[in-house]
Amino acid sequence: MTRIATHPTPVRRAVPSFMLRAVVDDVGGGDSFEQLWTERVGDDRFELSCIPFFAYDMALGDVVRAEAATGYVIQSVVQRSGNGVVRVAVKRPEDVDAVHLRLHDLLGRLEYLCEWFAPGYVAISLEPGRSHEEFFTGLAELGESVEIERVLV
Repeated sequence: MTRIATHPTPVRRAVPSFMLRAVVDDVGGGDSFEQLWTERVGDDRFELSCIPFFAYDMALGDVVRAEAATGYVIQSVVQRSGNGVVRVAVKRPEDVDAVHLRLHDLLGRLEYLCEWFAPGYVAISLEPGRSHEEFFTGLAELGESVEIERVLV
């Protein structure tokens, strides 16, 4: 079975946009991909316009390589943007509503770019050259109710 995670509201929607796919690990078997919004910047070069939810080793603004011959599946990152990615997941379904509100408030107050996959799962872009101390302090205050994954920092 093929599964594809999508980004209904990418943080930067280039016009025109070009959709690529990134292979993601699937613990349940089958093929899994993440569909990523990009802007074409060369024949086989594309700049990411969204924050990856599941794909590793790439971030908003990175330039990646993909070709028609591979079905536009990302082959590599050719230029780093310097952005980092942090993913936050609420551990227990009964905590999702309350924690979502607290996360939404924290991210809005600190003006972080983020994309929600679901109310209990968010990917956050960390811009280079900015202190993220207040952000990580706010996440720590959520305690054991969340799992935090630093993908690129």
